[in-house]
Amino acid sequence: MKGKKAGIWMLLIATIMLLAGCGKGDDNVLIFMSDKASASREAIDQIQEKLKTDSPDLKAEFNYSPLFDLQKVLVEYAAGGNAIVILPEDTIKTYGKDGAHIVLDDYFDKSEYPEGVFENGVLKDGEKDPVTEEHLFGIPVKDMKMFRDAGYAPEGLLACVLVNAPDKDAAIKVLQKLTEG
Repeated sequence: MKGKKAGIWMLLIATIMLLAGCGKGDDNVLIFMSDKASASREAIDQIQEKLKTDSPDLKAEFNYSPLFDLQKVLVEYAAGGNAIVILPEDTIKTYGKDGAHIVLDDYFDKSEYPEGVFENGVLKDGEKDPVTEEHLFGIPVKDMKMFRDAGYAPEGLLACVLVNAPDKDAAIKVLQKLTEG
């Protein structure tokens, strides 16, 4: 029975991976967000609208899940087509061990975001297995101006750019905009 369940999950994930490539424009930065305290949907809508009006050249859309579920998070990492994830710090660090996030050292001053600096996996070119290194991997949501301005800046959430982001440059620009306001 366990083998059958695993097979069903694998089929489900494969189907989601196939469907993930359909329907979303490559120029759209999809931001998956979920937290354990259920974020304010109104604040997220306000942030998304501010991104649209302040930076019409940046196309970003929040994919918000009000119920935190590790199985949903796994699917979103593997096949969601997301460029940025905003999740609890412990979840970020768990998935980061496998090299899921890009290093942000070249784009942000890591001394400004000490909570986002930690040891995690880094995938080197041509290597199959990640190497553990300390870098800036995440920007704390509490330090992001757009979230503070919307009245929703919780502790313990980090925003990271995924290594499989469809457009890493666009994702970094969106993350910078969220941070600078």
